[in-house]
Amino acid sequence: MKKTQIIVIGFLGLGLIDSLITFGFPIDFTYTAYSVIPHFTFIGTLIYLHDKEWLNRVLIGALIGALFDALFANTFLIYMVLFALGAYLIGCLQPWMRTEPRKFWIYWAFAFLFDLLPYVTLRLFSSGYPRFLTWMLRIEAATLVLDAATILFLMYAGQVMSRFFKIRDLREQKKVRQKIKRAKFSRK
Repeated sequence: MKKTQIIVIGFLGLGLIDSLITFGFPIDFTYTAYSVIPHFTFIGTLIYLHDKEWLNRVLIGALIGALFDALFANTFLIYMVLFALGAYLIGCLQPWMRTEPRKFWIYWAFAFLFDLLPYVTLRLFSSGYPRFLTWMLRIEAATLVLDAATILFLMYAGQVMSRFFKIRDLREQKKVRQKIKRAKFSRK
């Protein structure tokens, strides 16, 4: 399989995991029970795009967001804009992402902001929306715990995949060098 095929399948899998968790554990908008909002796809997008060029980040982030909107969220342009904005901003923080713990905290802050922006918007424009503490305890606390586990898992998976592709590229380069060497010896 090619690298791009694996990446596309991976993002489809992350979107499916988001949908299955949301389907299995629906969000309680009455705020009487605890809920969790999975962000596998958003966090995966940040981890994948953090070191890309700014235009690539924005375009790929918008594409992933648009596909997430269409296939999993049934919304129009909301996730496309949020994913593109997150992808752009994560690249701006690249100079501070030199160590794994810093990366973890930055990804975690982005996941929190991904929930905080809609909360603030709804709080400003909706009179019946709950207070910050209620929202934080009922929805965001469990979400932040799941986000931390998601970030750790996806950072590890990203490292494994980069090592896998590096080893595969080195093996292919070695085969090419051997073919060139054989071709040189066969001419003599």
